[in-house]
Amino acid sequence: MGELRDVVKNFPKYPGTIEKSPASVCNDGFPGTFNMSYSEAEMIEYFGQYLDYNKDLIYSKIQPVIRYQDWKHIADADEHSYRYLSLFDLADIGGAIILKEQKNVKGVIHFCVKNLYTFLIENLKLKKENLRISFFPGGDVKTATKGKYDFDYQLPSDETVSVWKELGLKEGQFLPEFSRDTLLAVNIFGLPTPWGFRHEVNYLHKGKLLDIATFEYIIYRPIFKEGKIVDLREWEHLFSISAVGLDRILMVVNDLEKTTDCPHIKPLIELCLEKSKNKDEKKAIIAAQAIRSLHRVFTDCDSFTNLTRKRKEKVRNFYTGINSSFKSLGITDGSNLLDELLTLNSTLQNYYPELRNSIKITKEEILAGLSRLGKKRLKIKKVVK
Repeated sequence: MGELRDVVKNFPKYPGTIEKSPASVCNDGFPGTFNMSYSEAEMIEYFGQYLDYNKDLIYSKIQPVIRYQDWKHIADADEHSYRYLSLFDLADIGGAIILKEQKNVKGVIHFCVKNLYTFLIENLKLKKENLRISFFPGGDVKTATKGKYDFDYQLPSDETVSVWKELGLKEGQFLPEFSRDTLLAVNIFGLPTPWGFRHEVNYLHKGKLLDIATFEYIIYRPIFKEGKIVDLREWEHLFSISAVGLDRILMVVNDLEKTTDCPHIKPLIELCLEKSKNKDEKKAIIAAQAIRSLHRVFTDCDSFTNLTRKRKEKVRNFYTGINSSFKSLGITDGSNLLDELLTLNSTLQNYYPELRNSIKITKEEILAGLSRLGKKRLKIKKVVK
């Protein structure tokens, strides 16, 4: 993973790009949950909202992401779990571009798409013919948003797919799709948000499509009346980015079966199995995934007491995953194993040196959380009796 990160960091950037440190997974862009995306933390930090920008901001970083909605796939070990991580790294390819004025839109779009293509096909040597690009094919807002927004506005087909065609992709490689993956029409935790288009970049890997990258550009301002969106108009600003999920890129480049086979994750699973009486790989994966996420959470957020109520609820579910997995695996010395797992996790992600400094607090918080789970269940049993 370290080598791939270096390739990304040294990749050509849009003029004026500055390097930034990753945001905390407990940032203000996602109250009530953990960081789910790339740019929200900086938009809130610099502008306090998402609609109006008084300056340009062009930056690059590699951002840890915890999309809690994916945890169910992992905890259930369902047929889709091979593609999901409870914690993954999201990186821009060439910079996140926020411009005060909507200028040189075509130039920005061409830069972002071509940079992403060059990274995937020319640098990583992925097969161009295996790419599949999901895009918005055009249509009225009500149909496109499945009735969420009911006003009269006809959105055009996303013509920026032409850039991919210029790069040699064929007609059969484009997938028209009405979804939030291709039409960005959301409010982020109640804050008004500009609208735009996204390309989901999928790759045919072992007979299945795996989304490995994304390109998006934002060009519409929602118009509100009495708290409801009633129209769209051209946005005076511009936001555009190409980004990749580094762990899935690693999975594809190394021809792996699942994301947890990546070399910065698999040793944790192997350690769980080595220390277990019952060799259940699925349970070892759940335990390792929960521990990785909690290590990141307590590195960024210090302690359970510092978390909001909704974040605490999510952390409790990670605790439950560890508790049930350790029991199924027959692991009795959880304290020593946590020491080993957290130390190993710090070594495997030595590009995040802060993880090593938070081993002690993370172990203490996990043990305290597991203890609270045990007491809660004991009380429930007493009530039942």
